[in-house]
Amino acid sequence: MDVAAPEPISKSLDDSEERRPLDAWERYRALNAAMDEAYELIDLNNREGRFALILMSGLNAAVLVAGTRNDISSLLTASTRPLALAVFLIYIIVALYYTLQAVDALRPGHFRPRLGSWPKDRPDYPKGVRYFEDVIARDAEGYWQAWCEVTMEQLNAELAVQVHSLCVKNNVKRIALRKLYSGLRLMTLLLGGIVALFVASAWK
Repeated sequence: MDVAAPEPISKSLDDSEERRPLDAWERYRALNAAMDEAYELIDLNNREGRFALILMSGLNAAVLVAGTRNDISSLLTASTRPLALAVFLIYIIVALYYTLQAVDALRPGHFRPRLGSWPKDRPDYPKGVRYFEDVIARDAEGYWQAWCEVTMEQLNAELAVQVHSLCVKNNVKRIALRKLYSGLRLMTLLLGGIVALFVASAWK
């Protein structure tokens, strides 16, 4: 009768190590890494928003030049001029709306962590030693005293709350950016429509 060989002790230890919960210091380091990633995403969103604003400025400059030069507007025929004017006015309205959308995507925003129904008497309730509004709510001595009393569990809980707040902020920015780039596509199509009217007029 064959007897299965016992698994190596080292392998069993490795499996248990992989499945165990993180200890307090490991959780602290992981949460700090998650916070760094959230800040990097905020920076990426801001760069994408600034790039969209540069593209929008270029489109607006092209439309402004075309709309203020008499020699260009004279290329339009009498039948296409009202349509071109209507498209031009629509473009202006769309451009103003999505410029405000760009401001909304780039504004710093304020997302104070929401603790909801988290009972204050729980041992892991955040002590309020990291978030700036909690810091300035105390005087210097009170803030130091809070650091003297905070536990590792409370500190990790506050880090988790901050990461959650940053992720909410990132989500709001991503939604605003999607709307902004949708607006850029619409503005490009409108500009293409204006150019098409000029081309059609030139061939008549």
